[in-house]
Amino acid sequence: MSITATLTPLKRAFEQSRAEKNIERILPELLRAQFHVVIGGQSEQIDLFLVPSPNPERRCVTVAEELAFLAGIDYPKIPVTGRQLVASIPPEIEIVILHGDGANYVTREQLAWFRGMPELMA
Repeated sequence: MSITATLTPLKRAFEQSRAEKNIERILPELLRAQFHVVIGGQSEQIDLFLVPSPNPERRCVTVAEELAFLAGIDYPKIPVTGRQLVASIPPEIEIVILHGDGANYVTREQLAWFRGMPELMA
């Protein structure tokens, strides 16, 4: 069964961000997005399942707006908002967002920049 990726507001924001060369363009949609995040265990604390990021010297957490895009990953998934994700992951962790027809990547430097924008993180 093939899963068709939809052009979500977040995916559209990434496209516009690349066209405009302005990563800030994704922040409002990133914070509003409803994700499923892969976790490593069944404990009460969120134990993020970390994998190598596109930069192999770094680690990232894998998320998707559609649970079906994570179907091939045999670890638990939990729902989380983008705002919760950005606020809760450690500063050295990056994010890979699966879309079904590809992925987008948010680096730790970009996340640090976002976290330093109190008017947008409020």
